[in-house]
Amino acid sequence: MTHERDETQLTSGRRGAGNPPAAHSLAGQSSDAGLLVIALLSLVGLILLTVAVARSVVFPFDQPLLTLMHGWDGAPIIWNTISQGANIPLIVIGLAFVLWLFFTNRRREALVVVLMLVAVTAGSEGVKQLVGRPRPSGNGDGIPGVVYSYPSGHVLEVLTILGSIALRAWRSARRLALRGTLVALVALDVVLVAIARIALAEHYPTDVLAGFLGAIGALAVYALLTRPGGWANQTGADSEDVRGSGHEPQVTSPGSRSAADPAGRDAA
Repeated sequence: MTHERDETQLTSGRRGAGNPPAAHSLAGQSSDAGLLVIALLSLVGLILLTVAVARSVVFPFDQPLLTLMHGWDGAPIIWNTISQGANIPLIVIGLAFVLWLFFTNRRREALVVVLMLVAVTAGSEGVKQLVGRPRPSGNGDGIPGVVYSYPSGHVLEVLTILGSIALRAWRSARRLALRGTLVALVALDVVLVAIARIALAEHYPTDVLAGFLGAIGALAVYALLTRPGGWANQTGADSEDVRGSGHEPQVTSPGSRSAADPAGRDAA
């Protein structure tokens, strides 16, 4: 009876060992589908919002929120500092991220990031010219050629660049506390930039909303392409990307190895 019980436990263990790969596969498929849905919904939402703004549809929350947040402009130097942090410094951060990816042998991912940044920047300026919405302040942003309001390029780019860095860090093997702190800091910075752009009367809330939608869509595509098994997923030179692979390191005890592989036991 003891022998039968041991055989039953061994068989159950083998069944249990066979389930995780299937479960991980299903989870991976669900995750892929979720990312695709997020990308599509963000794109559709952005298109609908753009058409509405281009047709001068009045959003009931736009002016009240603009008035409220513009009233927070008691210390413009603070909001200007936050806003300008999403300009030249952000470009430097984005370039540094691309170079880091390239020199750690994640060259496909570096290419994805470059194409993503080109797409969001060119797309933002193209939509600005297409919609032609004047800024609430009535003037330009102080940047040559940047005249119109919709969408908020600052919010679009800060969320896209810092969001991709946060996603890369979250998928790493760093301590959870470090990864969580970085994600929280990125979220805080994005929110502050969004508030700053409205407080300075450079954007309407719907401009900021469009920036969020565009960035979320871009990040969903980035996450899809760089997911474990994705086209741009490559093991970096730092060999740190184990999180999100869907497989835990397997440690086999001598006893289980002997039971599972009698041939190996005999050879030993």
